[in-house]
Amino acid sequence: MGKIAMSSPLLFLLIIALFPNAFVEYSLHIQINYDNQVYHLSELLFENVTRVCYNNATFAYNLTVYVLNFSQILTSSTILDNVSLPETFFYIPNVGEPVIERGVILSLLSSNKSNYVYYGKTFIGYIELEYFYYVNSTGVPYKIVILQIGESGQIVSNTTYTLVSSNLVNPNEQPILPDGFKFTNDSNIINLPISLDLNSDLDQVVGKYISFVTLLLIFVLVMVKIYASRKKTSSS
Repeated sequence: MGKIAMSSPLLFLLIIALFPNAFVEYSLHIQINYDNQVYHLSELLFENVTRVCYNNATFAYNLTVYVLNFSQILTSSTILDNVSLPETFFYIPNVGEPVIERGVILSLLSSNKSNYVYYGKTFIGYIELEYFYYVNSTGVPYKIVILQIGESGQIVSNTTYTLVSSNLVNPNEQPILPDGFKFTNDSNIINLPISLDLNSDLDQVVGKYISFVTLLLIFVLVMVKIYASRKKTSSS
């Protein structure tokens, strides 16, 4: 730790900022436009630092996604990230810089006193994703908007993250997590297709997770419609 502090005082401060049990918690509202209909999905995303390695300036955190619509846990993953320049963990230590090197490169769009708006764009195949990060001097984004754009330029999905709680903002804050949720593969109510390599996608860029959830929700809604249709036919 002393070697890092001597070679880079700023890096030392960043390591102090990210400590074991540091967490950020967001509520997610996903609006999906599909087949001339609008669908909504509500989630809770919890990122919790489990380990900080001072030798190579990395840290590990757990990511857990709660799907509130179905009272289920979609995934719980351990992800490695960089202390000085986190790529996926929702913390920006160098807020105010014109360019932020994350999984998706963010450029400063506007600023007002200690509030900053960053913009980024990426493509996953033919899917375009646009990112808007709203962050203040704490470095923890208080709102994130991700737009998934279709091939014709239409908005396929709109995902809004709203900060619920973080001890990086207020050391006295505690997580507010739902009780009684089960992993999807343990549920007898809805069998969600988790065969895709979701953990690998999450390691790379959160946008892939958004695309996955969009497709996942569409699949679930279609299956529910088919099930309801069959029930109606059998009862008649």
